[in-house]
Amino acid sequence: MKRDAGFTLIEMLVALALTSMIAVAGSTLLIGTVRASDRLGKTTENVRGIELAHTLMRDDFANIRMLIGDAGRPDYTSEPFVVFVRDGWSHPVPDDNRASLLAVEYKLRDGTLTRRAWLRPDPATDTPHVDRVLATGLSRMTARYFDGREWLPEWGAATKELPAAVELTLEYSDRDVLTELFVVGGGG
Repeated sequence: MKRDAGFTLIEMLVALALTSMIAVAGSTLLIGTVRASDRLGKTTENVRGIELAHTLMRDDFANIRMLIGDAGRPDYTSEPFVVFVRDGWSHPVPDDNRASLLAVEYKLRDGTLTRRAWLRPDPATDTPHVDRVLATGLSRMTARYFDGREWLPEWGAATKELPAAVELTLEYSDRDVLTELFVVGGGG
């Protein structure tokens, strides 16, 4: 009698074990790749947000015409961190009656840095404004002002001249620190 061609039970178990190991390794690699892709997407989104905030702040500080109030006290929680009038704003619909000046304030509240802009340099309480969140997850924000000779912790309204530069340090809740330097004036 001829023996039937086929696999023995041991050969089948070995083949099944090898196939299972390859499947587990492949699925582990796939899951790791998907997770890395998600982390990369989140990181890219965060970097874009920081880049947009930096560009907006750089443009604001480059076009400052006047600081308002006591600017620079660190660790504000509800009051504006810095308030100023800036130039260089272009209305999307040309209007000779509208100024190119607008008031801007930066406020740190509940870990969120927000930029508020009014479409006029002397806003009243009912003047429309636009708020933009620049950063979230902040535990602290500090500023220093360069007067051309030294760094100062505050810049008061009594000072008639603008600082030459502003340094902002953003401390995030996860202990990351971002320090940015902005040149004041010069029109961006």
